[in-house]
Amino acid sequence: MEKMVPRLRTDINIIPTSYQGEKVFLVKDLLGLIPQPVLLRGAALQIIGLIDGMRSIQDIQAELMRLQGGVFIRSEDVEDMISQLDKAFLVDSQNYRQEKKRIVKEYMQRQTREACLAGRGYPDEPDELTPYIQSILDNENGQPAALERKQISAVVAPHIDLDVGKKVYAKAYQVVKELSPEKVLLLGTGHYLSESYFSLTTKDFVTPLGRVKTDRDEVERLKEKCSPEIIAPHDIDHKNEHSLEFQILFLQHLFGDGFTLMPVLCGSFHKVLHQFSKPGEIPGMSDFISGLRLFLGDKEESVLIVAGVDFSHIGPKFGHREPATSLLLEAKEHDRSLLDAICRGDVTDFWSEVQRENNKYNVCGLSTLALLLELLSGRKGYVLGYDFWMEEATQSAVSFAALAFPTE
Repeated sequence: MEKMVPRLRTDINIIPTSYQGEKVFLVKDLLGLIPQPVLLRGAALQIIGLIDGMRSIQDIQAELMRLQGGVFIRSEDVEDMISQLDKAFLVDSQNYRQEKKRIVKEYMQRQTREACLAGRGYPDEPDELTPYIQSILDNENGQPAALERKQISAVVAPHIDLDVGKKVYAKAYQVVKELSPEKVLLLGTGHYLSESYFSLTTKDFVTPLGRVKTDRDEVERLKEKCSPEIIAPHDIDHKNEHSLEFQILFLQHLFGDGFTLMPVLCGSFHKVLHQFSKPGEIPGMSDFISGLRLFLGDKEESVLIVAGVDFSHIGPKFGHREPATSLLLEAKEHDRSLLDAICRGDVTDFWSEVQRENNKYNVCGLSTLALLLELLSGRKGYVLGYDFWMEEATQSAVSFAALAFPTE
């Protein structure tokens, strides 16, 4: 029996783009095995699409020859290309798994989660970062009339680049600036979390603005309550994930260090999307949801839920054949349907809208938003802002929004 070539890693980001007029793939690795982004070009573009764990060297050889119009390719050359990809830690092989195990073990021993985007996504000096965050908040003043004199229990904010989403970030955080929460449940997209539905960490979060304490006892209690399928047994997915990091900057700026954190990364629900009508029906999920409710407690004025999500991701960068401009109107309509369900607090309608489109528009905040709706139990929300960012280089686009949920 022919040996199958291991599949491509699922925890890397492969972005179609152009370089010096040539179509290339840009590979980014949040795990850190590939320290700098890698450009794949030429024959590598074709072979990447064939490494799916279901083909042998001979299968890949035959398919490459077909794609190249019958030009003969030696099996030794195919082996060499795959070997090079393996050495670069792009393949889900024993080589990769051993290195990942080493990195995970090393990271698990750390006590803090250090900021990964300081100096790149925002200033790394406190005397520059503080006015920078304030300048973002100054893009919006006050709050909608419907929210006046109401206690806000939860907000949805973007996790797109701060400069790109600054007006929508401002709308999200201006409505909570007068609060003084003792506890924050921080939910965000785990972009490469694939083996479990969620990832928690006991690490404190460190940014140039200081250190935010994680409620380690509560995290450990929740991890003990749930299976590895629900909560990942390690926290490596937090290491280079930005969806929580951006929110923490605003929380520190507004509330200092007077709150404790429950940090939750949410992975994909896609594999069970059509099996259930809402996430609470997934086996084991009710224990997780009830555990988060215990953390929140019943003192609503001292607790805040923050969800860092983006909405539709369209265009070649995100797997579509069409440019974002061709998909923009239908993606906006899909977003409107999701936002309507969210504002009605209807997790079943939200879930069914994603089922209807089979997440065609790559809503990366799907699982985070669905979990939020489960926790809010029908509470009504308000859209504060919505926008799209167009990336001309890849003909792709991302949408994002801000929402607020007052206590009832």
